[in-house]
Amino acid sequence: MSNNAHAFQPTPDDDTDPVDRETSHDFIDQPGPSLERKAKLFALLYSSQEVDKRFRRIHEAMLSQSPQIREPDFTVIGTDDLERLFAHYDREFFMGRLAEMLVEDSAHPAAFRLSRRLTSAAGQTIRRVRRVNQGGRSLNRVDYEITISTTLLYNTFLQQGRAVTVGGLPCSDRLEALQRIFEHELLHLAEFLGWGASNCKASNFRALSRRLFAHEAPHHDLITPREQARIAYGIQLGDLVSFEIEGERRVGVVNRVTRRATVLVEDPRGQPYTNGKRCIPYYVPLARLRKEDGSS
Repeated sequence: MSNNAHAFQPTPDDDTDPVDRETSHDFIDQPGPSLERKAKLFALLYSSQEVDKRFRRIHEAMLSQSPQIREPDFTVIGTDDLERLFAHYDREFFMGRLAEMLVEDSAHPAAFRLSRRLTSAAGQTIRRVRRVNQGGRSLNRVDYEITISTTLLYNTFLQQGRAVTVGGLPCSDRLEALQRIFEHELLHLAEFLGWGASNCKASNFRALSRRLFAHEAPHHDLITPREQARIAYGIQLGDLVSFEIEGERRVGVVNRVTRRATVLVEDPRGQPYTNGKRCIPYYVPLARLRKEDGSS
């Protein structure tokens, strides 16, 4: 198993950390984003039949080459698998142009990360611009990082009959979902490299997604911790629940569900909330919660 592998953990109990996508317009020193790069990226166009053929080649290659991903509904993945995916996709769909542009910008290789704590999005691509001194000059340098949420991947395909879509396209197994998520993140990377900014809600992103991957929508429908809490524990936002902490029973309302539930317990020592009450938030593993009478 890879040193950076993430094993299957369907009921994690640590909290989420917020991560914001960087959409800086600060261009790196030449070459950087340019009209030429935009033209190279927009020239890439595949029919839906060609997309499916290349998608299947990558799917089969991952199963045969990865030390961790040995079955479509894999239970272990490593960062080396993301590196392997990047190499396959850059060759199959981008004609090597992503790696070429990263090298030109002294940003090769991009960094890849797996996150159990990323629960609000299936993936994230970050562009970081930093100032460096080179030969007495102050220059902009850029780094890229693609993160994939293992929490959302591993929560998905646990229940039979639950439809899963990524990029508006149906996925039949966990590897297919990973590939579609990775495609979405590669589109962000391509926009950053060609345009200097990225926005999946904008028309340019949607046009690229259709031309390259035949995506039909910019959003994903995976099983989130909130849905998993409802399915596995019957708990949802607004429910009145109880739990024990240090031998004492506490009762409160579920305010948020990520890897754990945020439960607001009324307490005069707490901070004021929008419900007009003072509460203390507790971060409780879902398995330790009990629904109280009166909950939906």
